[in-house]
Amino acid sequence: MTGNGLRLRVKHRTELVYAGLARESVNEGRLLPVDGPRTVVSGARLHVEPATPVHMHHDVFGNRVAWFQVPQPHERLVVEARGDVQSFDQPPRESPLGARGEWAALADPAFRDHHMQYLVRSPHAAWGPRVAALADTLPAPDALGVGEWVEDMVEAVHMAVSYTPGATMVDTPVEVVAAERHGVCQDLAHLAIALFRREGVPARYVSGWLHDPARGVPGESHAWVEVNIPGVGWYELDPTHPEPITARWVRVATGRDYSDVPPLRGTYLGDPTKSMVVTVDTEEEA
Repeated sequence: MTGNGLRLRVKHRTELVYAGLARESVNEGRLLPVDGPRTVVSGARLHVEPATPVHMHHDVFGNRVAWFQVPQPHERLVVEARGDVQSFDQPPRESPLGARGEWAALADPAFRDHHMQYLVRSPHAAWGPRVAALADTLPAPDALGVGEWVEDMVEAVHMAVSYTPGATMVDTPVEVVAAERHGVCQDLAHLAIALFRREGVPARYVSGWLHDPARGVPGESHAWVEVNIPGVGWYELDPTHPEPITARWVRVATGRDYSDVPPLRGTYLGDPTKSMVVTVDTEEEA
């Protein structure tokens, strides 16, 4: 690990309240970070109410997955993840290949085959004519290297799409986001992923937390993107906050898009959900 680092204590809390009783609740969560790029985890644990055993495994993307079942009737479900994490700044982007060499490497069949799952359409990054129409108004690759182009594109997506909480749903298609030009961090990430993939740049979705002590209130989960630049490797960018990725961006999970890494999902029998409250608290340690 290189660069500046932060030691953070993080708490991610989800509380579901039902209109009556729920039973036979089966859930899985991707709420606990793993050691990896820019991240060292010294402690991570999951607490569930009503109390029940939690089983852990890793998915095909290397994410840590918690699985649990609550068979008895319950009026609410609380899932709280706590972690002690050291997060580091992303190293500067340095490629020895040059603009022409980076694009040539992207076209190499072996490179494309290795990254194919991050080059094709996925459930939340299925581009079509509306994304193509938006792309025509954004920076073209032309003489730029891959690294310069993706950074320009992230800035352009940030300018083109208005951050508007509540304007979209979790399953809003990226084609709608491209046409209506508003959404939240998840939508901006999916749009950037679609734009990158259609130009042959491998791109994946990153879920995590953004440490922002200036807010003064509990935060939320955050989403950004990661692209694979030949000569550099995986490189993170955030279209919601187009600035260099630092230790404040805490990685939790990665996948093709949100459908691979929802913080919590499950099924149950019983009355409908009355409310759901999600909060994220990050505290810097000495």
